[in-house]
Amino acid sequence: MTKKIYSVSQLTRELRAQLESGYRSIWVEGEISGLAAPASGHLYFSLKEKNSIIRSAYFRNKRGITSMAPKNGMQVLVCGQISLYEPRGDLQLIVSFMEEAGEGALRRSFELLKQALSEEGLFDSLHKKSLPPYPKTIGIITSDSGAALQDILTTLARRYPVASVILYPVLVQGKLAPKAITEMLSVANDRNDADVLILARGGGSLEDLQAFNEESVARAIFASVIPVVSGVGHEVDFTIADLVSDLRAATPTAAAEHLSPSITQMKRDILDMSYQLEKNLLKQLQNSQQNLDYLTVRLTHPSRKLDLLKQRRKGLHQQLENQVIHQIGQNRYQLQALKNTIQLRSPINQLNLCKQQLDQDKRLLRHIMIRRLADSQRAALRFREKLNIMSPEHTLIRGYAIVQTGNGDVMVDSSAAKVGESINIKLAKGCIDAMVVDIKQE
Repeated sequence: MTKKIYSVSQLTRELRAQLESGYRSIWVEGEISGLAAPASGHLYFSLKEKNSIIRSAYFRNKRGITSMAPKNGMQVLVCGQISLYEPRGDLQLIVSFMEEAGEGALRRSFELLKQALSEEGLFDSLHKKSLPPYPKTIGIITSDSGAALQDILTTLARRYPVASVILYPVLVQGKLAPKAITEMLSVANDRNDADVLILARGGGSLEDLQAFNEESVARAIFASVIPVVSGVGHEVDFTIADLVSDLRAATPTAAAEHLSPSITQMKRDILDMSYQLEKNLLKQLQNSQQNLDYLTVRLTHPSRKLDLLKQRRKGLHQQLENQVIHQIGQNRYQLQALKNTIQLRSPINQLNLCKQQLDQDKRLLRHIMIRRLADSQRAALRFREKLNIMSPEHTLIRGYAIVQTGNGDVMVDSSAAKVGESINIKLAKGCIDAMVVDIKQE
């Protein structure tokens, strides 16, 4: 049988791979020992308890997640991966997260409860009850020996001394505190003596404030019919009670200030309202006086009222008479206009108009005919003169003659004549019969 022989590097490499795959993310609690912080920013230390120790490395790129400063002797809770440092074969824990052991557990519990109650709706704003602006009685649920109570009482005495205060003393720290707070919230609601409740205590560590991070306390606050103002710890402290309360104040003093309107400011407000009321009353009185004066002016004696009515009747009578006269005049004018229209449109008038038009047309036609006859006569005379000028007789008067053959044809060419032929010569006065004795051609 062939034996498998590992080199040291092969063995350490294989062990490292198995360790890293088998212990990828584990939580380990222990005490820091041998802490080294070189210039690289990495931290090297050992986690130990009574009889065991494991080397650990906390690299700089992981340290940005938390702001805590590790120290020797500090009990911490770390999350990381088991690995093997091959050059020396040392088993080591590569840390990815670190927190103090006790507070870390409380912080995880806080976050888990916060998420569960938030999903259930206990923190929703629609469940928040309104606070009374001027509470008559303020209930305080806190320790009767704590500084928080004195801070609240001092603030109320300075700002709002008119309010009554009821103390519901409870434990605010320790294992019995959650039950005491829950029961006192129930008692305060059963008694129903207070208009609003302050749940308060001074500052402290997360462990000191644990009673205000319990589910029972959160549900008791949510179930309270009386509005609850939380004033737990300092401004940086935040608890489950703060989230479920109707109002979260940064400190007990701040809670008292939220519920206590300043008596000085209230006096100013009262003076302002008094001034405004007086101003409004004076203005209303002035308006009433003006209205009275107006009504007085309008108020008249019955005899005076009767005289006014008579004058009005007389005026209306005159107005009616004027309107009747005006209407009669209008009717007369319209009647005359109708008469004129009828007269103009009567058959006799129409016939007379037609006769007048006919006579006028006759006169116009006679004038036109005379003028046209004269124009025709003058034109005929001019035409006659033109005919006379162009007539053969007029030509003969100027010494010309008309030569005709024996057949009566007018001769215009000497070649048409024959020697010995008889011709007729017509003159302006008379005719001559002649015989052709000679013909000359030009």
